[in-house]
Amino acid sequence: MQRPGLSFFFVLFLVVLGSGCSEQPRGDILVVSILPLALITKEISGQDFTVIVLEGNTDPHHYAPTVAARRQLESAALIIWMGPQLESTLARQLRQSTEHTLELIAEGDYEYSGTSPQDPHLWLRPRNAAAMAAKIAERLTALKPQHAARYRQRARDFSSRMATFQKVLERTLVAHKDTYIVTRHAAYGHFFGPAGILLHSLSNLNNDSHGAKTLLQLPTGIDGCLFGEIPSNSRDHQTAVHLGLRYQTLDSLGQQLPVDANYRQLIEQLLTDSRSCFEPGFM
Repeated sequence: MQRPGLSFFFVLFLVVLGSGCSEQPRGDILVVSILPLALITKEISGQDFTVIVLEGNTDPHHYAPTVAARRQLESAALIIWMGPQLESTLARQLRQSTEHTLELIAEGDYEYSGTSPQDPHLWLRPRNAAAMAAKIAERLTALKPQHAARYRQRARDFSSRMATFQKVLERTLVAHKDTYIVTRHAAYGHFFGPAGILLHSLSNLNNDSHGAKTLLQLPTGIDGCLFGEIPSNSRDHQTAVHLGLRYQTLDSLGQQLPVDANYRQLIEQLLTDSRSCFEPGFM
């Protein structure tokens, strides 16, 4: 058998070198914990970075990174997450990664009117999404200062759109200010609260159920809505029937959005689903 010549090894070297160069450099990867943050991040980063969603359809309160997810964290130029108030399990993994993380809740300067000041579900309020976009823009500027102007301009444009959108959202929801609303999750204060809508939640901010005692304390026979989490389930439906409420699921994490959706579509879908319960026959 003829032994391979030098040309063979040279070609082999080029193949190996080319495969190594195809791997994306650390500086181009942003890992975000939940999809809503990815939607905001993509609007600011454009095509300059690859945005990877870490948690997918998992409950962020109890998400623990897999081995593959830990590799993604290690390869990221920046890890964008809400903070231990929402993602307590993930927080333990990120203790050694503070240099490359953006903990958004810790950055402060958010609105909490109509909800608890401990509520970590900030992305459900467009004005808070705008504040997060500005913080993301500044960190991207540090990563790629040559593109600072474009990141900051995108953040300003996003903020302007969200300020207008917040007003539209509140004007639409305020018509239902006196509707009796029960939610499976306490997160929706940021969505309904700015319109002055009072919520009665069946769980706390960590998505832990209050139990049967809370349910027994709620009045029955009042016209209103019970909003549960996706997917719909028989437990929430039976609870709604017991209370005499209409039942509708809400998708706070955008799990059912199309792959090319943006942040505004996430909030618009929440509004559409809410109105389908407030106004039977709306859809």
